[in-house]
Amino acid sequence: MDKPVVAIVGAHNSGKTTFIEKVVNILSSEGYNVCYIKHDPKGKAKTDTEGKDSYKVYQAGSKQVIVASPDKVSSFVRMRDYTLFDIIKNFTTQDIDIIIVEGFKTVKGIDKFEVIRKEENRQLMISKEGGLVGVITDYYQYNLTFDINNPQEFVIYLKNNYIKR
Repeated sequence: MDKPVVAIVGAHNSGKTTFIEKVVNILSSEGYNVCYIKHDPKGKAKTDTEGKDSYKVYQAGSKQVIVASPDKVSSFVRMRDYTLFDIIKNFTTQDIDIIIVEGFKTVKGIDKFEVIRKEENRQLMISKEGGLVGVITDYYQYNLTFDINNPQEFVIYLKNNYIKR
């Protein structure tokens, strides 16, 4: 391993997080980039929730917080001036078949599908020039339209047009 690793261990509620929070605060205030990895063996952690360990250590200045549970790994990274493509390049795993992004409506270079419902009573936010490919809706007419109440229809479209197997 090319990076030094130390473990702070102890019983539940022994003060591990409070101690780590302070250590991270000091190191980060001195310009060090700290990655905090929290093991969650029972999968009960709520990440990015005020008062939780991951939140506290991130607020203390940790560059990265990772929470490792039996069936998922959550990561929070302190970054500035990043693009959607930086996120995709640096944080997605190699075995991903498709990336579905929520938001980033102004990013150029990705296909967009806008959700619009009748009760919103508005026009589309994205144009074809802005990357709009289709609309997911319960009323709106567009060249390519998907029924908001039938997500399987959109899944089939994705499999036929985006996912390569």
